[in-house]
Amino acid sequence: MRRIAIICAAFVLANACGGGSPTNPGNTGGNNNGGNNPGSTSNQISIVDNSFSPNSTTLAAGATVTWTWNGSLNHNVTFDNTSVGNSATQSSGTFAKTFASPGTFNYHCTVHGLGMSGQVKIQ
Repeated sequence: MRRIAIICAAFVLANACGGGSPTNPGNTGGNNNGGNNPGSTSNQISIVDNSFSPNSTTLAAGATVTWTWNGSLNHNVTFDNTSVGNSATQSSGTFAKTFASPGTFNYHCTVHGLGMSGQVKIQ
């Protein structure tokens, strides 16, 4: 009985912390700001305090994505694929990136770690 309770608790925690399945990926951005829309098609991403909003967006090839600093803390946009190019660490301003080819581009803030992350999907 104890084993069942532990398994159930692990399942509940995994789903509450952004876990999911291939058909229901959960909060793929890894942060918990409640305002993110994982199904976004916006090319405008706001950097506020310790989150990217939206933290996931899907766009067509050739789209330009613009990140805008709206909080007071220093952040950056650092792609897992180092060939994509990264922003400077800053507390205001914008950073724009054009994505010519399809792919999934994961990024995070190196100041705040993987808990502050996002994804751009290009189709």
